[in-house]
Amino acid sequence: MRRIRCHYASGEAFAAALRAAGDEQALQVFTTERFEPGEEVLAEVFFTGMNGKMLIRAIGKKWHMARPRLRVRAGGVLRCAGSEWRKLQYLREVALGRATMAPRRRHLRQPVLVEIRWRRSDASDLLPATISEISEAGALLLTDAGLTLGEEIIIEITTPGGARPLELTSVVRNTRHPEGGVGVEFMRRNSGGLTRIREVIRRLVDQ
Repeated sequence: MRRIRCHYASGEAFAAALRAAGDEQALQVFTTERFEPGEEVLAEVFFTGMNGKMLIRAIGKKWHMARPRLRVRAGGVLRCAGSEWRKLQYLREVALGRATMAPRRRHLRQPVLVEIRWRRSDASDLLPATISEISEAGALLLTDAGLTLGEEIIIEITTPGGARPLELTSVVRNTRHPEGGVGVEFMRRNSGGLTRIREVIRRLVDQ
């Protein structure tokens, strides 16, 4: 999946790009990197004053070349949905000074959308859920189950082409994530486990 740089001169410019798209779930972007309608891309969103960058999984809607005589920059429109759209809504609140962005993480979370199974450490029944972000350190788990801070759970992730699921012992670190969902931290990441996590992330992002 290709990465598209979507950088804005200010928070106000970013907020205007959301309005200017003419679609309630779309973002106007300025880039010379051509993308096709229907193409899935990773949008690297950043505006001046923003604490780090955020990756958004998006679908190309339309793209146009630059028109210097008309002072039109190259760019187009990306469409987002679900948790990816909630990220953009949260960023707009940050851009307009109505919310504060958390300190930059040591490990950048990659946007994904993968169905997983999980269970509490003291239970055997596996429950379905979705992961919308993942990094070497943790993930954002979308579930309606009532998880509490500090609770230990086991997450099973099966990658495309994987023979068996990877089990990750995790601890709930955030139950009030601004983008929705529950933030979990992966535990017991020895050298072998870390290598497997990195391989899982690569496969999920490239699928």
